[in-house]
Amino acid sequence: MRKILGLLISLMLVCIPFQVNASKYVTENLEQVLTTEGIEHDLSQYQESEDKIPIYIFRGHGCAYCKAFLNFLYSIVPEYGKYFNLVSYEVWENKENATLFQQVSTFLNQSSDGVPFVVIGDQFFKGYTTAYDEQIKSAIKSLYDTKKRKRYDVFKEMNKKEPFQFSNNMLFVWITLLVGGCFYYQRRQYKILLEKLEKISLQEVKIEEKKEKKKKSQK
Repeated sequence: MRKILGLLISLMLVCIPFQVNASKYVTENLEQVLTTEGIEHDLSQYQESEDKIPIYIFRGHGCAYCKAFLNFLYSIVPEYGKYFNLVSYEVWENKENATLFQQVSTFLNQSSDGVPFVVIGDQFFKGYTTAYDEQIKSAIKSLYDTKKRKRYDVFKEMNKKEPFQFSNNMLFVWITLLVGGCFYYQRRQYKILLEKLEKISLQEVKIEEKKEKKKKSQK
């Protein structure tokens, strides 16, 4: 019985959704993505740091609007480069990154039908136009000025919010496993009960046989 329960528990654990681990996906930093997109650059005065805020961008290789955003970001490095690190996820050629993009956009109640999709703290920008420039700069500075432990990060928030939230399919699997386990347990208990009754019956038969033998011997 313990083996069966252990198997059921193992199956249930497999059905629990795992938390998002953004570090397992293929990413590029600012230097790498500028090189990938063929944007001439000089980042000799720019350094990544853990104290900086992350700017997440979901992009497609060769996407004109993505390249325009990257050109803008590079243009503000002299003034704002001390505030941010760039984390780029290419989603047109990388299926895992595309899946992550879908998860993030769904979490933010947005569609994942276009790139670039830029996330800075709790703010996001779909597509790119120069009309976003001041908003982006404001979002960067605002997040950087927030105390580090209070900075909003979409991946941390995704992991915090109901990590054990079930879909209908998962709930169906759990119910099926639980019902199956209960049914097996009841059937097993019924079988054990029948075996006990059978043993008792056999013992009673033997007792009656002994009594009969004793009566015959007394005659």
